[in-house]
Amino acid sequence: MSRKRVKDMQKKDEYCITAGEFAKMCQTTRDTLRYYERQGILVPKKNPVNGYHYYSYAQISSYYFIRTFRELDCSVGDIKEYLLGGEEVRFDAFVDQQYDRLLMMRRELDRKIHTIAGTRKILDQIRIADVGKPVIRKVEYSLYLMLTEVRSSPATSSGEIAEDIRRHLKCCEIPDVQAFPMGSAIGKEAFMKGIYSYKNVFSFADKKQKVYTEMKPGEYLVAVSRESDGDISRTYRKMMELLQKEKKKWSSDIYILSIVNVIDPNEERKYLKYIFAAVSDL
Repeated sequence: MSRKRVKDMQKKDEYCITAGEFAKMCQTTRDTLRYYERQGILVPKKNPVNGYHYYSYAQISSYYFIRTFRELDCSVGDIKEYLLGGEEVRFDAFVDQQYDRLLMMRRELDRKIHTIAGTRKILDQIRIADVGKPVIRKVEYSLYLMLTEVRSSPATSSGEIAEDIRRHLKCCEIPDVQAFPMGSAIGKEAFMKGIYSYKNVFSFADKKQKVYTEMKPGEYLVAVSRESDGDISRTYRKMMELLQKEKKKWSSDIYILSIVNVIDPNEERKYLKYIFAAVSDL
């Protein structure tokens, strides 16, 4: 047999795996293979006699290359650019690009995990304090708050301080600051006079920096308030009564953290708030 004929037979036999067999070998579906074929990144050969599509063993590595980078959220367009780009598209540059993108995704995922972890920690505090009345309890760790001064007047509702909230949201672009949950603070002097006008908008921060306000470990007067309790000012008055009963004084402003704060289609306000302030002996 001539060398040319052997070569022709090898070339012919290279594409000998049916689409069904190829899909089974690679643990994928024929629909996925058809999609890759339409995109021009994994193209089988069509038998002109029976119309069947056949893949080669060499294409198995191509499939796993595509699947690996698709699992990394790499676009089909980017993969196609590399596969069809020729020598001018460097493989190491392509991999470096995907590596940098994954690092960015990991940083974003870490930020989201941190936000959820912080929220879980706050919800744990709410569960402990949710006894139907204000309580005084020990907090064993520091809290760090990013504050934005409220400039609006009047400032007794979230609607009235909407512009201040918008200004505060810019602070939440800082990686260490959580946008959720967010709250508002009432100055302790105003609170003692029954003036519930907001002084600051605040969010929790991850670590201590000069721009953050530290709430140190110690005794805190805390309360949970929800719409079923009626007017939130009733909760504020109960907090003052407990303060006087226990012969304590405010050591910080009063922070009202909004976990849920919405208005339903019937214009009935629904809210769940966690209220806390540092206290000390008179």
